[in-house]
Amino acid sequence: MTSRMKFVIRSAFRSSIFLAFVAASALSLRAEDIAALKSRLHTADVESSLNSPDLKPWHLLLSFQLLDAKGQPKETGTIEEWWAGPKLHKTIYTSPSYTNTELVNEQGLYKTAPNLYPPEMLELVYTQVVHPMPAPEEIDDAKPDLRKQDFGKVPLDCIMLTQPIKNVAYPPLGLFPTFCFDRDKTLLRATFNYGSLFITRNHMGLFQGKSVVLDQAISLNNVPAIKAHLEKLVGAQLTSADFLPAAEMAKIEEGPLTVPNGVMTGSVVTKINPIYPERAKANHVSGDVMLKALIGTDGRIHMLKLLSTPDPDLALVSFAAVRQWTYKPYLLNGKPVSVDTTITVHFRFGP
Repeated sequence: MTSRMKFVIRSAFRSSIFLAFVAASALSLRAEDIAALKSRLHTADVESSLNSPDLKPWHLLLSFQLLDAKGQPKETGTIEEWWAGPKLHKTIYTSPSYTNTELVNEQGLYKTAPNLYPPEMLELVYTQVVHPMPAPEEIDDAKPDLRKQDFGKVPLDCIMLTQPIKNVAYPPLGLFPTFCFDRDKTLLRATFNYGSLFITRNHMGLFQGKSVVLDQAISLNNVPAIKAHLEKLVGAQLTSADFLPAAEMAKIEEGPLTVPNGVMTGSVVTKINPIYPERAKANHVSGDVMLKALIGTDGRIHMLKLLSTPDPDLALVSFAAVRQWTYKPYLLNGKPVSVDTTITVHFRFGP
């Protein structure tokens, strides 16, 4: 691998960063401009995906440093993966608070701890190495919005996968998944996710013609949450025999079950209430924020998507709060299953 430029965003953890982008330069895009942005995103996806079928087998080792709620060191660990194809790979997570092995072969998904899923931060640093861009269908379904930003002395093109929202004509950058590239290029340098996640990709390298992040840092709700370094990424001699599940591994039934909001409401274990934004209060903005959620068998929220909001500020604080909610695992025939559901966050003026 070859090292490239170092990229630092000194103001990354300021709470005003997302809303400040409302005044950023935006382009009024024609249909051909939108098509060009989608093409650029698809190209970036191809250029950064280590799990595409055209790659030769590989082995990686990623080390990470988890940080506490104050941004101080908490624990260290590793993520190790052997990959021989989209349906032949094994990942081992090792840390004081979470250890598990996941294996995928032609027969399906297996785990040593079937009801446990990796903590969100571990999933994120792993994804940044293996497949940092969104799925092609997510790109095709969105209306990309290009805004040119200067982070210190680093000029970037930030493309947000905008979805239409009633009453919101110009959403702030970061309200939807946003991907920032070197100016006029396809090298991914930073990602914003729903107002509360900010990912920086500092040192970059190349492997089998793919761009790979060597050092990354992620903040959650404006606080540094995890740092990770790619220790090793090399070619490997692997066959299907290397992906036979051990006796202690259980097969996992994949695919979420759709469950109504009212059913899941009664299963909430931990509920963090969002803080009513002062600007929204001052402007007498109220209403409901509707989110689509994927809740894993561990009762943790693994995905959030905005469906509707009366105001961007309300959406941002809803994301920050709801992503911390936990649920009792939903049981089907006595076994926990992942579920798709909706979550409604109410904002009302009271006495």
